[in-house]
Amino acid sequence: MKSKHFVSLSVAASFAVLATTGLLIYFGQGNHIIDHTHAWMGILFFSGAVFHITNNWASIKGYSINRKGGGLKRELIIPVLVVALFTTGIAADWPVFKDLANAGKKLFGPKRKERGLSQAAADSIARKVTADFQKAMTAGDTASLARLLTDKALVNTGDSTFKTKADVLALPAATGTAAVQVDQATMVDEKVIVSAGTVSAGAGKKPFTGVLNEAGGSWKIAAWQVSQ
Repeated sequence: MKSKHFVSLSVAASFAVLATTGLLIYFGQGNHIIDHTHAWMGILFFSGAVFHITNNWASIKGYSINRKGGGLKRELIIPVLVVALFTTGIAADWPVFKDLANAGKKLFGPKRKERGLSQAAADSIARKVTADFQKAMTAGDTASLARLLTDKALVNTGDSTFKTKADVLALPAATGTAAVQVDQATMVDEKVIVSAGTVSAGAGKKPFTGVLNEAGGSWKIAAWQVSQ
């Protein structure tokens, strides 16, 4: 078996697989098997290319350098300039390269579902959770508070100190009644909502800010602060 023939055919075979998996990834059809195959074929192709260049160095040198004048041939200069142009454009994220890089996935890739909540849904969640929390705080309903607070929740009810979940569960029931009104619900991302509004107790009103987190399909209060 001739080593040159073996190396050349190995390079060709790995390139065929590398090109196929590369196109699949470009068109948004990649998965675990395709991604890993592409990576390993890249390693094999690089290794084979090194041996191929070594075995054919004399010929490559002849293609690249003018024997008479010793200068570089256009056959080498043009590919080097093209590669340099593409490398610079990709690194600098020039519009044409950026658009071309994403064109395949946009045309043939799986369509992503829109993520996040609608504003109406965020408003509804904020109103319900904050109302349930304030009701549980007023009644001293520890079962509801345990369900509505995250394990690392911090709560300030207007006395300038933050209480942990355990501290809140140990509080006695409040005297009187209090109502909460949500004036604004801001979606930070699909799992975090920041609510703001007022807590009314008797004739007084105090502004509050609450942070709601979604975990396991349930929205809970991660932080709550009532201003003095």
